Amino acid sequence: MLFANFERTDDSPKRITESDFAFLNRSAWAPIGVVRGVMEACLANYPIDEAKDLIERIQCGDTRHFASASFELFIHEYLLRLGMVLIPHPKLSNGSAKRPDFLVECPDGRKLYLEAVCTSDDTERDSAAEARKAVALQVLDDEHNPNFMVSIDSKGDPATQPSGRRLATEVTKWLNTLDPDALLEVCSAGDMKMLPEFHWQHEEWRVRIQPIPVNIEARGKQRRLIGLRNFGGGWVDGWSPIRDAVLSKGRRYGDLDLPLVVAVNVDTFKLDPIDEAQALFGQEQFVFNSNDRSSEPKMERAPNGAWRGPSGPRGRRTSGAWLFNNLSPYTLASRSQTLYVNPSSIHPLPDSFLVVPHKVVIDGYLRSIEGRSLATTFGLPATWPE
Repeated sequence: MLFANFERTDDSPKRITESDFAFLNRSAWAPIGVVRGVMEACLANYPIDEAKDLIERIQCGDTRHFASASFELFIHEYLLRLGMVLIPHPKLSNGSAKRPDFLVECPDGRKLYLEAVCTSDDTERDSAAEARKAVALQVLDDEHNPNFMVSIDSKGDPATQPSGRRLATEVTKWLNTLDPDALLEVCSAGDMKMLPEFHWQHEEWRVRIQPIPVNIEARGKQRRLIGLRNFGGGWVDGWSPIRDAVLSKGRRYGDLDLPLVVAVNVDTFKLDPIDEAQALFGQEQFVFNSNDRSSEPKMERAPNGAWRGPSGPRGRRTSGAWLFNNLSPYTLASRSQTLYVNPSSIHPLPDSFLVVPHKVVIDGYLRSIEGRSLATTFGLPATWPE
């Protein structure tokens, strides 16, 4: 089993320093219990020989291991429910010691390889610095103020551990000087820029804090102090991390005897179809006619996509790029997914696999074709897990 079997009584929110698994395992909140049930059901259908490694990755406390392992778990269950058979980590016939995540056999007997990868907007961040910030902010978040919560913007990284106690003491002292009724009027007027600010710094880590006044009827109740967090940073653009993931995985296994699908779980609030297309076919750009400056510029694609480079088609070992918008244990019923079919692949995808929502190039245009959604396939309501 993934989760311990005991009576849960703790329904408090997820702590800043708490891992995804630890929160799921201890939370008494009813919707979290529903999530645990779905994950346990998926695990029951996972190959026994591989389940131990998957469980260890989900339970280890590392955010990225949790994301990648749960992504593989849900993909396995989704395709299984579509009538396919999956064999984890198959041995390749080309002699490569590397192994893709799955060998997939479709209902008609046709086969393909499937590789799953997660891309995140925090891939450039220092994980040790993030942990140090989380420890300090957890001390602040544990503070109670009867009149306020706070909003936090954070930039930069500390090389040593910031003092969470000093941060909490100074923020609490500052909040106690503020008038919640006056600031509530400011918020009601919609002029959030007029709220006061408190600035705090440890080495290169700079924190900007604003008060969030609590409504009169809710004052005095126990609650977490941090209401909003924005750590800044993120991608320079929304498409190049997708392109790089598809390119990297497409080169990983050399020449293959079967089609290869690279499934990419993109950790972003909303995955834009324009970014998806740019990642695979090249960045959109305006091209001007230098000989006729009065003419309208033309929209073209730069030769910098996973499947289109300076010399024409590339990445032909990859037959499809299957893009998911932040699939997680909480978003199974709500997030989108699209399989893009590579028009220049060496091994075309079998039609029997194209039961998932997909896009294919027809007469030079990308055409969308409906397929079985995650919510329908898993039998989940739109409000899941509420």
